[in-house]
Amino acid sequence: MPALTLDYRHCDRKRPRFIKHSEVEAIALMARQQLVASTIDALSLALLRDVTRLKINGVAFDLVVDTQNTVHDEGGNPVLGICEYDPGVPDTAMVSVSPVAEGAGDELVLSTLAHEIGHAVFDSPGWIVDASRGPGLFDAIDDGARKVYRTTTRDGDHLAKSTSATDGVAPAARTEEYFAELRANEFMGSLLVPRQRLYAAIEELAPENDVTIVRGPSLDPDYPGVGMTLQTEGDFGFFYLETLKRAVAKRFNVTPRFAGVRMERYGLLKTGGPFS
Repeated sequence: MPALTLDYRHCDRKRPRFIKHSEVEAIALMARQQLVASTIDALSLALLRDVTRLKINGVAFDLVVDTQNTVHDEGGNPVLGICEYDPGVPDTAMVSVSPVAEGAGDELVLSTLAHEIGHAVFDSPGWIVDASRGPGLFDAIDDGARKVYRTTTRDGDHLAKSTSATDGVAPAARTEEYFAELRANEFMGSLLVPRQRLYAAIEELAPENDVTIVRGPSLDPDYPGVGMTLQTEGDFGFFYLETLKRAVAKRFNVTPRFAGVRMERYGLLKTGGPFS
């Protein structure tokens, strides 16, 4: 059964410390390298479902994955997925993703599972450490129900939030939970559609779909050198680009919307442009 061993900058409580989106991308790439060969494009649902052990920043724990049962939130409403840690089941994180159903195909289940594994990577170590420490000296001791740590993915829009979203979000709204969701989404995107594999796919698929690759200096300071953007001409430009997105989506086993988000994230599409 696959196991992942990953490390990143963290505080003494094993929580991520000032991790940039480029670092999350690198961590996702390290995870991918432990799962498949570098020549593979699409990850399968079966492969991710079989990840059963994580060792993150020295914290080792089991991962239990369920994709067979519909997931509900605390209010009983159906949701796409959750990641949780119950101190009553020590050293075990649990990931639950609703199965394929109307409006939720294989691609959405796969991306939700990758998102929840992102939470397991970045949030579960901190939950485990917090639970092991117990209440502080001046904390009230509650003999009632124990605390269960949980994140919830409610719908597909939840998975579309990118790291660039911080530009339009007030600082007061940028909570710990907010950044946890951005990390999980960046991990998901970089794991399923890694930068270099997407570039290679675009080199092949763009000419086949009448989309022009324009090369120039990269505008991303984390990735200097030569960058690529996509350009179309004529009245059918939008159609050609949408066809390209569908081809990319098929290559990586994701939705066309997912493919478009990653193309924008890696600078292939201009943010906010007519084709993004």
